[in-house]
Amino acid sequence: MMVLCLASCGKKDYKSFIGTWGVKHIEYYNIDYAGNPIQNTIKVYDLTPGDMDNGIDLIFREDKTGEMRDRSRDTLYLDWNSETEVYETIIICPDTTVITPFTYSYNPDDGLLFLNMQVEYPYIYQMEVNFIDNETFEYINEYDIDYVEKATLVRYSKETRGAKSTPLSMKRHPKSLFSNY
Repeated sequence: MMVLCLASCGKKDYKSFIGTWGVKHIEYYNIDYAGNPIQNTIKVYDLTPGDMDNGIDLIFREDKTGEMRDRSRDTLYLDWNSETEVYETIIICPDTTVITPFTYSYNPDDGLLFLNMQVEYPYIYQMEVNFIDNETFEYINEYDIDYVEKATLVRYSKETRGAKSTPLSMKRHPKSLFSNY
């Protein structure tokens, strides 16, 4: 009985996500036929969780809603014209926060987090999640065939909030969570 209690007490559920998480590290890469990263395709971006100028946050609420707050974008692409296949409006160096609402669910048996975002093309992200500890998790998101986004997020703490990171010039990765613009 005691073993059963200990095993079930350590299991994560959707409530483990509740709170504000700042992005610490993002990797984009291609994978080979066996699912391994192709070394020469890896692009790495480091951010400071809680950075109010250049950070990215995911906020998870108890009612299974949330929002992404992205202050890292150096360019905004708006007004897609499907006839000409170009964006009609491009804003360089915006001083803004892009807020994207989402709903979420978590399958603890498979370690899968689902984020349903109502963006230009509504999308459900399916991410493999690994909790490193109660304050840190990592996810892997195969956002297109053989294209992977891997990120580490940390729950805000007094030490990181308000810290500054270097502005990013992140290449666009359509269908990814953090650079799909």
